[in-house]
Amino acid sequence: MAKKKFFVLVLLVLVLQVGLFVLFYYFFTNPPPGFMIIGPALEELKGSMWLVGVLGPQSLFIPIIAIIIAGGSMSEEYERGTADILLSKPVTKIEYMTGKFVGGLSLLGFVIALTTTLGVALAYGFFGPQESIQIAPAIYLVLLYANLLFFSMTFMFSEVLRRTTLSMLASIGILVASTFIGGILSTMYLISGEQLYVEISKWLPNWSASNLPSFVASELITALESPFISLPGGDIQLAAAIIAVYTIASILIATLKLVKSDVTKKTD
Repeated sequence: MAKKKFFVLVLLVLVLQVGLFVLFYYFFTNPPPGFMIIGPALEELKGSMWLVGVLGPQSLFIPIIAIIIAGGSMSEEYERGTADILLSKPVTKIEYMTGKFVGGLSLLGFVIALTTTLGVALAYGFFGPQESIQIAPAIYLVLLYANLLFFSMTFMFSEVLRRTTLSMLASIGILVASTFIGGILSTMYLISGEQLYVEISKWLPNWSASNLPSFVASELITALESPFISLPGGDIQLAAAIIAVYTIASILIATLKLVKSDVTKKTD
């Protein structure tokens, strides 16, 4: 938590959440000519605005925060030369790694709880009572689970590479690349109609992490159709399974690296 970039990024997310709701409030109170959503439909739309605050940061900012938290979780101890001191205590390597993982995940859970709470509060403050707000705790848990993918992947890089900056850059590169490649595959699908492109894109890390919360929201929401979530029918089981595969594989690789390597060495 001593990382200034972590606090700056969290503050930026909170500011963007507020700014987004201010823009939507202005838009709804000063609709442009030709805006066709009026009456009950507009009220229904306002009643689902909490989804904007809760799901909005998931597309980019929450994964990056997860990467920053996990990026130095293991590597900073090697860079500072404190790993050997910590492991000279009566703890095993597995206990050491578990403590690091759970501690970082707890911090990530706090950040997601903060953005979720703020999103709900802003929706109530700007647009009044919200529909299906009872599913917000479930969406929070799904958000935490979805972000396990990039958190675990960066945690693995932090142990394998033992360089904080390299670990973060590796995961951010994968996040950006999977988003870019997913866009290309979607375009190829629209041009050719070949379903194979869609199936390939589903195994990119960003697909499951970004879409799972929206898929679950679309299944649980009791209000009428909302433009802020995916249409019903998203493959929840596949998205959850892909996250589990990436997470388990990352944890296993990090564990094997820690158990089999010499940790009593300061990195240059």
